[in-house]
Amino acid sequence: MDKYIKNLINRLCEIYGYNIIEFQGTMPGFESTWGAVKKYENAAEVIFFSNVNDYNSLNKESFLNSLKNTLQCDNIRLIQIVVGNNVNERIYPQCEYIFINIVDNKILYYSTGLENKVEELLNCMRRASSNYEKTEVSIITYILITVNVLAYIVTAYLSGNFVDSNINVLVFLGAKVNYLIARGEYYRLITCMFLHGGIMHLLLNMFALYSLGPFIEKIYGKTRYLIIYFLSGIVSSIFSYMFSTAVSIGASGAIFGLLGAALIFAMKMKDRIGRGFITNIVSVIFINLFMGFSMSNVDNFGHLGGLIGGSAITLLLGIGKRY
Repeated sequence: MDKYIKNLINRLCEIYGYNIIEFQGTMPGFESTWGAVKKYENAAEVIFFSNVNDYNSLNKESFLNSLKNTLQCDNIRLIQIVVGNNVNERIYPQCEYIFINIVDNKILYYSTGLENKVEELLNCMRRASSNYEKTEVSIITYILITVNVLAYIVTAYLSGNFVDSNINVLVFLGAKVNYLIARGEYYRLITCMFLHGGIMHLLLNMFALYSLGPFIEKIYGKTRYLIIYFLSGIVSSIFSYMFSTAVSIGASGAIFGLLGAALIFAMKMKDRIGRGFITNIVSVIFINLFMGFSMSNVDNFGHLGGLIGGSAITLLLGIGKRY
C-alpha cells in the first residue's frame, strides 16, 4: 500500500506540479504521513490518503489547523484519497474524496466537482500500471563496484592474503604516495580510488556505494554521476596530497562526494521533499566525519576534499532535467 501511494504522489509531482508534504505526528484516519500539495496565491490544495477501514476517524479540524500553521495559509482545500478493496456501498468522508480500488486499480466513486482531479489520478495510475517509466538499472554503480572488487582480487592475489593488503603491493598498483606524485606519477590521484587495504575496508565502502550510488545515478543521470564520482575522488586525492603525508587508498573520498551531491539536491529541492531529508543527509555526513576523526589510519582530509569537491561540482553541473 505504501509503495502504491508513494508512486501516485511522485507522479502527481512530476506531471502536475504538486509538491510533497509530510504531515507532522500520527493522526487517525491516515494511511500515509506523506501527501501532495499545490499552493496558489492565497490558497492551497492538499491531497492526503486514508484507508477504507478508518477513513472517517479523521479529526478534520485538528488537521486543518496543523496545515494552516505549516503552509501559512487559511484557505485550504482538502481532498481525501480513500484506498482499499471494493466496497458494496458508497463511502461518505468528511472532505471531498476519491475512492480508489487498489486491487483493480480503478476509481469507483468521487465527490462532485473533482472531475479534473480524477483525470489527473487516472493518468498517474495508468502510467504506473503500464510501466510507462521503465525501471532504471543502476548500471554505473554496479560497474564501479565491479571495478573495485576486481582491483581488490588482484591486490589480494599479489599480496598472498585475502583479508589484508600488502602495503608494497598497494604502492605498486597505484596508491597515493606523495613523493611519487611529486615525481610526476599523477595517475595515482585516480588509481588510489580503486584500491583498498583489506576486505572490511572494501565491504564498508562498497556497501556505502551500493546504498547511495543508485540514488545519485537516478537524480543526476549517468553522465553527471560519473563526473561527480571521479572529480570528487580526484579532489579528495589532491586534498590528501596537500595535507597528509601518509599513503592513502580507498573509494571513500568519492563516496563523500556523492554525499555532497545528495546534500545539494536536498537543499535545492527542500520545498518539494521537506527539510527532514536535509537533516538526514547532514546527520550521515556529520557521523561519518566524526567517526573518521575519532579513528586512526583514516584519511580525513581525503573525506573532506571529496565532500567539498562533490558539493562544488554538483553546484556547477546542476540537477537532471527530470527535476
